[in-house]
Amino acid sequence: MNGRKAFKGMAPEGYRIRMMEPGEAEALRDIDAAADRLLVEAGHFPDPGLPDLGRFVAFLLAREVFVAEEKGGAAVGFAAAADLAALTGDPAGGGCYWLSALCVDPAHGRRGLGSALLAAVVKRAEWFFHRAVGLSTARDLPFGESFYAGHRFLRVADDDLTPALLKRYEMEWPTGASPGTRTVMVRWL
Repeated sequence: MNGRKAFKGMAPEGYRIRMMEPGEAEALRDIDAAADRLLVEAGHFPDPGLPDLGRFVAFLLAREVFVAEEKGGAAVGFAAAADLAALTGDPAGGGCYWLSALCVDPAHGRRGLGSALLAAVVKRAEWFFHRAVGLSTARDLPFGESFYAGHRFLRVADDDLTPALLKRYEMEWPTGASPGTRTVMVRWL
């Protein structure tokens, strides 16, 4: 199944979900920056500015990237995920598919694209027999913890984090985010 057909019918009307294609990194970086502004405006962390394109490309290449596009082909959102063991170097993390990013251009927000991207990530994890999908997110924000809780993700208490989950959680901690403002969540498959 090719990247343009694998997730057919999963997106809201007027959009589709597919895998990333060559030449999209700059557009995805702009979407990431626009989504970050929502977290900045909510006071979750200070404005990080536009990420360096080379570092952002390296981030994308280390993951599978799912893209939401509108009719005409322009990317308007993306999700990036990979096996936790591959991201941490800890074989004990195998079986958990880690969602490192889920971003939707705010101009296309509140249309179900975040849910569609998340469903594509979960479907991909199921296809390859992962036991769970994990992520770290902002606590107490409607587009953070409560969004994922509405999609069957459960908060993992800090004391219950496995070494692989803790390592990834610490690696993804945004610069300037206050302690206690993030959480790890897992959805069992």
